[in-house]
Amino acid sequence: MAKAGSHSTYLWKGNTDLALTKWPTHAAIKQIALGLHHSALLDCHDQVLCCGQNSHGQLGIGSNSGSHMEPLVVPCLEDERVSSVAVGLYHTVCGTKSGRVYCWGDSSEGQCATLDVTQYTTPNCVASFDTAIRKVSCCATSSVALLEDGRLFAWGTGSIFQESTGKVKRVIKPTLFSFIEDRMVLDVSCGDDFIVAVIKKKVHTLKKLITKNNYVVVHKSGNELEAFNIKEHRRTSSDSSVQLCPLGLEIAEEHVCLPLSAQSSPSSVRRFQGYRTRSPSVRSTTGSKLSNASSIDSHVSDEKSGEEKDKFLSSLAHSHFSNVNQEEAEQWLKDRIGATFPHKESGNSLLSNSEPTDMPAESVDSTADSKVKVKEKLPQYMGSMWNSITKSSSAVTSAVHTHLVSKIPLLDKLKPQVSANGVVDDMGLTPIVLPPQTGEASSGNKCNTLETREDNYQMSLLKAATSQCIKKGGLPLASSLSESQLATSSLTAPQQEFSSSACIGTEVWSWGGGEHGQLGHGDTLDRPHPCLVSSLLDLQVYRVHCSLHSALALTTDGKVYGWGDNTHKQLLYKAGPVLLQATVLPISVKLPVTNLTIGHEHTLLRVIYPVGAVSKGGVFWMGSNCLNELGTRLQFTNNLGHPLCMGAGPNSISSLSTLNDENGVHTELSQLIASEIQFYRVLLDIQSELVEPIIQSDNMTDMLDSPIGEALQHMFENLFILVDSIGVNCQELSGVSDASELRNVSLVGNCRSYMTSFSVYATHFHNLLAMNGLSKLVERVKPILLRNGSTLTSLLERCQLEFTEDLVVTISVLLQLPLRRVSEYHDAVERIQLQLEDGSMLVSSLNCLEKEKLHLSAQFNLAESTRIFWENWPTAVTEGLKESHRRLVRESQTLPLSLLGGSKLYKNSFALFNDVFVHIQGQVHKIYPLEKLWIESGTSKGTLHELEIHLIMPEASLTLLASNTAEKAEWMWVLSQTVTNWLSSYKLEPFGHHPVNHRGNMLRTTPAHRVATHMFYKSGPLQGAVYKGMWLKGKMHGDGQIMWADGKVYTGQFSDGVIKGYGKMVSKIDGKVESIEGHWINGKLHGFAKARYANGDFYTGFYKDHQFNGHGVLKQKSTSSVYIGEWKNGRKHGYGVLDIKGEKYLGQWCRDTKQGPALQITLDGSYMEGTFHNNKLIGQGLIMTSDDTYYEGNFTGLNEVNGRGVMMMSTGDSITGTFDGSWATGIKVTGVYSKASPTEDTVRLPQLFGKLSTDHDLKWVELFHHSKVALGCAGDKAATEEDCEKAWEKVAVLFASLRSRNANQVKKKFYAEQLEKIPLHNLPSMSLEHYRSIRQYLLKACECDFHPLGLLLSNLVDVYRTSYSGTGTHPRLLTHAREELMSITHRYYDVIRILFPELPAECSPQKILSKSCLELTNSSGDLEVTTSGHMTNNNIALGSEIPQSAEIEDKNTEDCEIITPTLLIFPLLMPKVYEPLFHLYALQNEAADEKYWSRVQRFNKQCDLTLLSYLGVPEKFWIIKEGNSLDADLNSMSIKNGCYVEAIEILQRLSTYLTPAEKLQSLQLTFDKINTVVKNHLTEKFVWSMDDLFPVFLFVVIRSRLRYLGSEIQLMDDLMDDHLEYGELGLMFTTLKACHLQIQTEKLL
Repeated sequence: MAKAGSHSTYLWKGNTDLALTKWPTHAAIKQIALGLHHSALLDCHDQVLCCGQNSHGQLGIGSNSGSHMEPLVVPCLEDERVSSVAVGLYHTVCGTKSGRVYCWGDSSEGQCATLDVTQYTTPNCVASFDTAIRKVSCCATSSVALLEDGRLFAWGTGSIFQESTGKVKRVIKPTLFSFIEDRMVLDVSCGDDFIVAVIKKKVHTLKKLITKNNYVVVHKSGNELEAFNIKEHRRTSSDSSVQLCPLGLEIAEEHVCLPLSAQSSPSSVRRFQGYRTRSPSVRSTTGSKLSNASSIDSHVSDEKSGEEKDKFLSSLAHSHFSNVNQEEAEQWLKDRIGATFPHKESGNSLLSNSEPTDMPAESVDSTADSKVKVKEKLPQYMGSMWNSITKSSSAVTSAVHTHLVSKIPLLDKLKPQVSANGVVDDMGLTPIVLPPQTGEASSGNKCNTLETREDNYQMSLLKAATSQCIKKGGLPLASSLSESQLATSSLTAPQQEFSSSACIGTEVWSWGGGEHGQLGHGDTLDRPHPCLVSSLLDLQVYRVHCSLHSALALTTDGKVYGWGDNTHKQLLYKAGPVLLQATVLPISVKLPVTNLTIGHEHTLLRVIYPVGAVSKGGVFWMGSNCLNELGTRLQFTNNLGHPLCMGAGPNSISSLSTLNDENGVHTELSQLIASEIQFYRVLLDIQSELVEPIIQSDNMTDMLDSPIGEALQHMFENLFILVDSIGVNCQELSGVSDASELRNVSLVGNCRSYMTSFSVYATHFHNLLAMNGLSKLVERVKPILLRNGSTLTSLLERCQLEFTEDLVVTISVLLQLPLRRVSEYHDAVERIQLQLEDGSMLVSSLNCLEKEKLHLSAQFNLAESTRIFWENWPTAVTEGLKESHRRLVRESQTLPLSLLGGSKLYKNSFALFNDVFVHIQGQVHKIYPLEKLWIESGTSKGTLHELEIHLIMPEASLTLLASNTAEKAEWMWVLSQTVTNWLSSYKLEPFGHHPVNHRGNMLRTTPAHRVATHMFYKSGPLQGAVYKGMWLKGKMHGDGQIMWADGKVYTGQFSDGVIKGYGKMVSKIDGKVESIEGHWINGKLHGFAKARYANGDFYTGFYKDHQFNGHGVLKQKSTSSVYIGEWKNGRKHGYGVLDIKGEKYLGQWCRDTKQGPALQITLDGSYMEGTFHNNKLIGQGLIMTSDDTYYEGNFTGLNEVNGRGVMMMSTGDSITGTFDGSWATGIKVTGVYSKASPTEDTVRLPQLFGKLSTDHDLKWVELFHHSKVALGCAGDKAATEEDCEKAWEKVAVLFASLRSRNANQVKKKFYAEQLEKIPLHNLPSMSLEHYRSIRQYLLKACECDFHPLGLLLSNLVDVYRTSYSGTGTHPRLLTHAREELMSITHRYYDVIRILFPELPAECSPQKILSKSCLELTNSSGDLEVTTSGHMTNNNIALGSEIPQSAEIEDKNTEDCEIITPTLLIFPLLMPKVYEPLFHLYALQNEAADEKYWSRVQRFNKQCDLTLLSYLGVPEKFWIIKEGNSLDADLNSMSIKNGCYVEAIEILQRLSTYLTPAEKLQSLQLTFDKINTVVKNHLTEKFVWSMDDLFPVFLFVVIRSRLRYLGSEIQLMDDLMDDHLEYGELGLMFTTLKACHLQIQTEKLL
């Protein structure tokens, strides 16, 4: 024998070792493909080896001559990691883990994906995919490749590509099979011109159940309609012939019923006969699949006339689809009931157009017809259909629903969720899988152990339903999970990185040639399209293997089914030469099979003996020399080593690859596999012989609504899931040939997720045990159990359990059997680890299994102690306490505990459960949920207080007294640990659900802060209110929500049991919603808030003690007014602006009355200014009318004058004297009338204008005060360094709270991330780089309305726009708007200096330089800083030589800037207030701008030559765009808008800039562009003079056509900094003003 770990590969012929030969290989072989003329091997290093004949280059060694008996490595694939290899007659195929497919050898029929080359002597890559290749297979003339994602590609020639007419097609390039575009292929194998594939079962979503008299029509998401009789549906054998649909699907023999209407009698239900099978031994399918399988029975199609059929269809449609499109529904039913499937012309209906390569495809006969699968669109009327049923057909549905519940309790949960208005909620539809029938096929031999089951379809439906209709226990609802996905899903544990292709819900499909029955459909017909092998439905096939004309299928429980050619008895010893249907091999019924292969004349099976057997397993041979129906065991193979893989070829040639197992690892592994399959078979027997009879029992009906019935349903649901999980594990273990592959098994690689299914089942089993539910269950089903006593005894023997007369114990032991498997897993994995040299990969699995084993033991003990507790206490006490998930932890009878100061009349007892603490006083008990229980210990040592235990709950507290310190310590530990454990699971579940113990997420300490729900029961303001949120020591503390009985709801923050912090209160007053959101203190608004009142009023601002206080905005719906300003104690107090339907008041208020200096704009356009008292204008005042007439003097009311004054007319005339009367009714005047002088300006502002209104620095004081308070710097004193640090701390805290509160608000989250980093601040000196970083921070902060600076700016913009925009806008407000803007700018600058005190004070502009500029200045004195704030070498100036470059973008401009408040603030503020401000400028300059504009239009009618000549521009400056001069010829006379075009375009952009600095820069660019154009045109040196420059610039101004140039000039003049008035920019601006004046006074052409 070889040393441990060594490998060998053997070859022999027949079933003896007479011709045993050892193949020389350099590595262990994991796949063997034996062909007629050559063979291929795949070793553990993923390398391909070939041997045999090489006549067509099939060995891939670069030549096509000679033969090689020893395997040779294919050299071209040494750099590839090959995953699968297969051989055909004269060609070889392999697939790689990188997604490439290689072919070599003969390609005369396209089997190497080409016809251009007849043979390849080296591997040729025929396709490259984006995922790994799982398997390749081939026959003589075709090849297939299966990808890891389940797609199946094929190429070549053969019956697998034939059309419906029988014409054989040739497909050259790898092409996807269209029938599985939305399906996942799990395994595939090619025989001689036929294919068998294992496909993942398609999941259908059950939309509705329409039932009558046990007949059910099921609508599913896959555009399918199924109808079946739920009582009569059985697995039966049909003796009629097969009638096939175009896909070759067999249709049920049983008649299918559709109800005609809700009023139909049972006799009126028509039965429709589907296609019948031709084979006498084919069993019926699950139901009549009308979408794939039938036109309907000729009894309807032929006998009904067209009119009668239409009437029938109409009644059918109207009875259940009354709320849908009737025409569409009737047409849909006609298409399904009317006649045969349509045909259409198609050259290749089987294969889709998904092609990975560009190689051409060739068809032998492209004109043949082929039948195609009919895809019909199912109308989307399911919601309406259900509404119709629940309303008009309630009698039918309720009757059948009651029947279904009695038989299948879980169907009660399949009803869709219906909202309050009766509309179906599609999101609430419960999806289930409708599997085909389960069972095993036989041909005359009754080896089907499931045939004795009754109502098998009910059970398969129940099994599918229970896999997904799980309401409790932490299991998710899945809308599109298959059974295997449900079995392997993580359920409650987080998913690890683990991938598995194992699947329980599978189907077997076959197509191609069928003359030897190799397709398994019960006949010898060819199938041009893939057809479902119905005899293998629900047998959980996961592996197939084909030979020349035979096929084998391996199931999850280790059984093997064979069909096809049986000439050499390679399938069944006692069967005929052909098996038309899949038939189980007897050896696999007795012993589990883990691997198989089949050759032309024989079969090899790898069998593992059950645990405890003397022999551990071996290789069985079935063929011509076999004289035993169980096969011949090849004894000599036991001495060859542990089998890795097998191969079977022609002429009874076999091959076996082995590993020596001296350390016993593979023996232990084989025992684990055998025990797992054996255990899985036992569980299937428990399901079929115990669980299913219980569920089907009529005695269970009235038990379903009880807690025990609910627990029972959940237990059975999770038992089905657990069994499927174990089945998946069986498949994975069966594929393990070496211990290193254990990481691909769920038990090892994904143990935590795998154990979850055990844990969940254990939870529900122990729930039933704790409720003593098993005893009650046995009482109900005892007759059934006694009637099946022999079956139960046999079941115990198969489970290797002792028989007992106590049925409760028997049932308990059987149902607890899956939980004992965990301990067996642990022992098996531990034995394997001990045999491994490096067992580190099993450590995690062992730890998980150890924890699960201890957890299950603890669960059982708790459940048992809880059951005893319920039995010992009176029913009156336990009636309200007993719940399935509740477990007893401690009680005062076993661990004494008393109530301090308790009454002696009643005995006080205490019980601690896993979720509640119970105080029992006589026959009365109080329940305290653990999530609302806090524990404190008495602290006074040496006194009675030392033994006290304080329990704190909402609205209650208990002081308990232990007997001694040891018992107190135990109670304290148990209470604390139980609360901690409960909170660990409670936090992970929605409120109102019973949580499952989530191990792995346990809290280490008992948290003081909890999340819980509580209804207040004590009298007070909170009585009857329900609170859900955070708690701290029995008081509301943190985020939460409280709802009062009257519907009022508060959501926000709490502190120490009261509303405190940020929150929102919503209530209803007289049916209208009132919403208040803001900051609260002790249940009252205090701070900033937003309120929408029930009367329609809306307030945004600050509160104090639930009253308006500070700055705020009130919009009143009743008066259509808006007030923005200051408040005090709920009244207007301080400066504010009131706008009532366009009439504005801007001034001081006192207790809701106008009081103090103010101005007012009336609806008739009058401007009033003065001092108000009690809403009246008193004393010195001013009034100006819309025609510029004004009066300034003494007022006694709003429009009443009395006393001395002066009235100035719009003509300039004036009256000085005494005035008495009303401005509206008439005024008595005594005084002197003065005529205006002709030379005097008629438009003069009154002397009092602007002097009687509120000082601008006193406006919006509260806004700045709130902002400073937010920064922690209240008061008017200058900010200090300490204030700066405090302000930044406030900003940091603010962003931290906003990030947690507004985590889901994308915009706020984005700005929080941008601004949460505090920039450099409070530096000793200011540099240019630091100044620019401050400016960037301010730009971000001002866009963020929750930053203190951004909020202040936003509020300032609001008050400014309210004051100076809208219907009350008046041109006289311009002066106030301008001065208020400057006041706001400077005060806002002061607030910024709190955060950045290094910014200069406002005393004068400050120049700052960059570090590089400072170094340059120190080294050279040539640089100079201009008053524009830019550094330049040779800026353009009058009398100087034209510089080489005077662009504003010169690099030196980046080295210096001037700091002023306006230069820093205007870029932030002006974009938001520019529109109302400029509108005021336009109103004031309306006449002047109109005059200017009319003259500009007249000038622009002239051509360039005329205008330049008229303006006096020297001819040398008559320059067109191309740089040429204008001449006084006819061609030049026609040029218009051709001179200085670029300069004109730059100047036109002046109106788009918003700040004076930007407008001045635009003006400078215009001059620079003029200078550049002239410089490029003139060759000689030139010095500018104003006489030359002014007319050129005047021409540019005229051509720029600036509509409101006068307003632009005035805005720039009013708002630009003083230092800009001098120097170069000041000269340019003066030139612009001169041009504007010149245009208004210039004589027109």
